[in-house]
Amino acid sequence: MDDRHELPPGASGAGIGGWAESYFGGAPDIEDAYFRELSEMMVGIRRAVRNKSSSQVARRAFHPEIAIGVENAELAFRKDLSPDLAAGFFTAGARLPAIVRFWRATGATAISGGSVRVRGAGLRINLPGGDSHDLILTSSPISLARDATQLVAIARIGAGPRRLIMQRMLGNFGHVETLRILRALRRATHQSTDSFQQSYWSRGAVLWGEVGPVRYRLVSSNASCATVPRGFDPYGLADGVGVLKAGAQRETHLLFFLHIQKFVNNDLTPIEDASAEWNESDSPWFAVAALIIPFQDTLAPQGREIRDRVDALDFHSWHAPEEFRPLGNLNRAYRILPCDGQW
Repeated sequence: MDDRHELPPGASGAGIGGWAESYFGGAPDIEDAYFRELSEMMVGIRRAVRNKSSSQVARRAFHPEIAIGVENAELAFRKDLSPDLAAGFFTAGARLPAIVRFWRATGATAISGGSVRVRGAGLRINLPGGDSHDLILTSSPISLARDATQLVAIARIGAGPRRLIMQRMLGNFGHVETLRILRALRRATHQSTDSFQQSYWSRGAVLWGEVGPVRYRLVSSNASCATVPRGFDPYGLADGVGVLKAGAQRETHLLFFLHIQKFVNNDLTPIEDASAEWNESDSPWFAVAALIIPFQDTLAPQGREIRDRVDALDFHSWHAPEEFRPLGNLNRAYRILPCDGQW
């Protein structure tokens, strides 16, 4: 499978169920040419950052550092998964092996005015037949940037003189939008300091087969919205892994729940604006699978070897079957912009 597959031939962005993507310039080829221009700008920005003195390096864009990496996780789909939530190999009762990496990244201090730490997770799900499917998530339900144009503008401002950051932010985006960006950045970092006690969200919308566009999230079993009634085991968690309980000690398995949120319409659940949250009151979350990470000593020599192997992998939002391709302006830009869809 090609990690950077193209959009469907002749794609207009239209899909089943009334949703559609809107391409910059009105067509995929025009948009791709524009993204290549933005890519050249981003390369120049990063080159300028690298040329700065070490005291200024902290202003660069986020650079992920692995927190933990495992190769023996499993994604267990609900045995009672409704057909209208299933797609591809993600079907009722499916149990798929997965590689998991949790990462943390520090940076953007010039824009935020202080130290910022964002967390994220990458899943590489091994599919029958030898292919794989990456899910990329970060510690915020929304993106700082609305689209690729704003992403590059934020990066350029963040790489500039520190004393001019706020002036340039206000000049480029205005008071309301600057406040939104700062709040989004703060929201991404104001969660648990423990990678295993918080939630992670997809970077915008993705296609979920015939279900249509969705956003997805991983929720720690300790989160209130992940509470499972006693005796309720639709994921088959007791099959070979023992009983898993919220708040269990680290000597037991780690458990997360995978939820999806379905597209309603372009007003309530916009696809093109990655900074717009899909409110749960408009589109509820549906639990579809459990991510099981068996207990293991990640600090032992073998654990460190596994961590290094996982750290060497390139997780990418476009490493996915066509029926699960990322959607929206920012996600389409990640196919072209250097490293921005890759972790």
